[in-house]
Amino acid sequence: MNIKRENIGLLNDLITIELLASDYQEQVAKSLRSLKQKANVPGFRPGHVPMGMIEKMYKKSVVIEEVSKLTNDEINKYLAENLPNILFEPIAREEKTEGDFEKAENFSFSFEIGLRPEVVINYAEAKKVTSYKVIAAEHEIEKEVMEMRKRAGKFSSTEEVVEGDMLLVTVIPSEGEEFNASLPLDYVKETDLQSFIGKKLDEEMLIDTLNVFKGDEERAAFLKVKVEELEKAPETVRIKINSVHHRELAEINDDFFAKFFPDGNIKDETTLRGVISAQIELRHISDTNAVFRNQVLEILLEKTVMDLPDDFIKRYLAENREQYTAETIEEKYDSIRKSIVFQLVEDQISKDCNIVVENEEVMQYLDDYARMSYFGTYAKLDDESEKQVSTFVQQMTKNKENVKNAYDNIFYDKMTAGLKLKLNPKTKSLTFEDFVAEISEKREKKPKTVTKKEEKEEQPKADEEQPKVAKTRAKKKVEAE
Repeated sequence: MNIKRENIGLLNDLITIELLASDYQEQVAKSLRSLKQKANVPGFRPGHVPMGMIEKMYKKSVVIEEVSKLTNDEINKYLAENLPNILFEPIAREEKTEGDFEKAENFSFSFEIGLRPEVVINYAEAKKVTSYKVIAAEHEIEKEVMEMRKRAGKFSSTEEVVEGDMLLVTVIPSEGEEFNASLPLDYVKETDLQSFIGKKLDEEMLIDTLNVFKGDEERAAFLKVKVEELEKAPETVRIKINSVHHRELAEINDDFFAKFFPDGNIKDETTLRGVISAQIELRHISDTNAVFRNQVLEILLEKTVMDLPDDFIKRYLAENREQYTAETIEEKYDSIRKSIVFQLVEDQISKDCNIVVENEEVMQYLDDYARMSYFGTYAKLDDESEKQVSTFVQQMTKNKENVKNAYDNIFYDKMTAGLKLKLNPKTKSLTFEDFVAEISEKREKKPKTVTKKEEKEEQPKADEEQPKVAKTRAKKKVEAE
């Protein structure tokens, strides 16, 4: 066996594997002997079919199978040992194939590969990017405190509607039967609240269900239908107010703290507001991290210039992706190329920052997610709740999308931390409203540029339909169970 590699263009090589008959004949003979023992041929007992007949029936297909397996194993081994960072997978060059499966002699197979360019990132170009820290505004803290006082408060019956009340009403549609429903004024848009305020028991009023509610979920809950059934729901209905329940806000006292903090860690309003402030600021970390990371990546992408084996990439896409033809590749190639450059820059940042995401981290992320989503805490729970957490995590790991999202979130958090270490950016503290206003102002001032499809937290990523660069062969992968 012999493997040769020659350069055929910019970052474009041809690898040729030459097989001698002696490289595969022993395995072919072994496979044929195995087939002889299993073959069921009329007129012969199992295991007694003449080898000449076995060879006539199966030898060509066995040679094809063994030669193909040996060739694939050798090309993968060669790439792993010598070229772990190729672009995409090799293209088989069938026109350069030599050999006859009927004769089972020597063979020659050629594969074209695209090489990754050397990516050198000048991080100094992004040192001017600001790292934001959102601080909780007083009105945000007050809103959270008020929500807690509402949850701990008690309802009392009144005769006149005021803000925050819960109404029990009879719904009278223009068509169909009447029914009873609850109408929390929290469901109603701010602009429509005044039409309810001051109404009294037994009063009737028309409401436009299409426009009065904050969203489809609130409208569906009031009309007692599923969200997907709203198209058939009445648009305008008459309601009669049967009772008005007013929620009295709970006092912030010992009973209040015992209800929300039974462990006794929080016993006064000053400490409570401090905890709420920290929680609000924690919720905005992903927003500020995403903005910082995106702004840094945008600058690094703009300043990092690299060559690519463009002709190889076009041939690869034409042969391996159904959505591309020679014509559509040319039309879309600018976008495709930008996507590839983005992936290469991101990969290089990962290497420069020594980013590794372990399976244990992904599982811990899913565990934390389950605890907070279903129980509102990261703390250890009772035995029954712990079993539920374990079940939730097992269910999530069966979905590859859940595992991928967890991996991506951990990866981008580590990337942000790595970039901050390299850049040591200035930090600016401001409220969330001021943060949004400042970012919006910067976007308006900046000329619009072509960007990749963004993920949920606005992290730029390659379009789903864009080709994905082959991962480094030595790089650890995290998969769903």
